[in-house]
Amino acid sequence: MGVDWTALEEAIRVSALRQAEEIIHRHPDEVFYAIALDGVSADETDHIDLPVLALNSEEALTRAFAGDEEEAVEEDFDDEDEEEDFEERADADDNGSDRDVHLHDNDVTAVSDSDDDEDDDVATDEDDDGEDIDAVLKEFDALASDAEQGYYSSKWNPADWQWSPIELFDESATSLWSQALTSVARDHGWEKTNRLYYEMLIRVTESLRTTLAVGRNADVVVYLSDEEHGDALLRRCLTESQLAKHFPELTH
Repeated sequence: MGVDWTALEEAIRVSALRQAEEIIHRHPDEVFYAIALDGVSADETDHIDLPVLALNSEEALTRAFAGDEEEAVEEDFDDEDEEEDFEERADADDNGSDRDVHLHDNDVTAVSDSDDDEDDDVATDEDDDGEDIDAVLKEFDALASDAEQGYYSSKWNPADWQWSPIELFDESATSLWSQALTSVARDHGWEKTNRLYYEMLIRVTESLRTTLAVGRNADVVVYLSDEEHGDALLRRCLTESQLAKHFPELTH
């Protein structure tokens, strides 16, 4: 069983373009910054998979980050509610509530002084903690900013995007193409077959970018996603200006 590389390339291109255009047209207020062919691997396995399509917009990315923040805030409120409930338990008021009746004046003074000392200690601790928290938060914000932009962040991970994964073909067609690719790899070598496969998919990304990088999506990045070979594939799929804007470390 062989592979008609021209027919496979055209089938992937046509399906990916059609589905991407449908999504973009249904969301005229969204600016799409990335489209990816995902789900393939250059590592040798017992079969070769067909890619799936993924898209994300700047607005969807903002919504995803905002959703994470809201969840964290809700968790903080839940913790506070638990502490308040603990203080309002019936046994909290009854436990030792008549102890002051048996205290002598000297004991009361001693307790008051002790309480003052404890308050001073708490205030000091809070001040120290405040300084530590500020430093930690500043460092966290810096790390978060880097994480939001890096290749291995949610911004560039198709699995985390709003429109993902999108199958390009039905199950039977996907299975037939996968079997054909796997058969060729067994007969002619995995490395050679996979190199031809990746070169074909890169051509598809170039065609998609040429067609879809217009209007509000003029700077859309279209690439073949593979964590193991991310740098090399980005250099092949992105324009020089896109590399300089989104991944300046790869331009050196």
